[in-house]
Amino acid sequence: MDGYVCGARDIAPDAVRVEVRGGHMLRVRFTNGALRDFDAKPLLARKCYEALKNEALFATARVEYGVVTWADGSDLDPEWLYEDSVPVAEEDAAL
Repeated sequence: MDGYVCGARDIAPDAVRVEVRGGHMLRVRFTNGALRDFDAKPLLARKCYEALKNEALFATARVEYGVVTWADGSDLDPEWLYEDSVPVAEEDAAL
């Protein structure tokens, strides 16, 4: 099961690459090859993600051990990220 995180619902692939896009959007490539866009704006209403309203901090997104993380220690569960994102057509892919 390399490259997968077991969660409460199903097994979701880990993140392998992330690209920060305008408007607090993330484009994420997963271990299963899927490319998906995640709108992070709804997260910003949560106290634990409030600091990510700062665009410079948001721009520090990176992948560590299959998880999207930020410089302040915030992170997103890969399963949640995968489930709450939308597929991107490969012809629109830049990642």
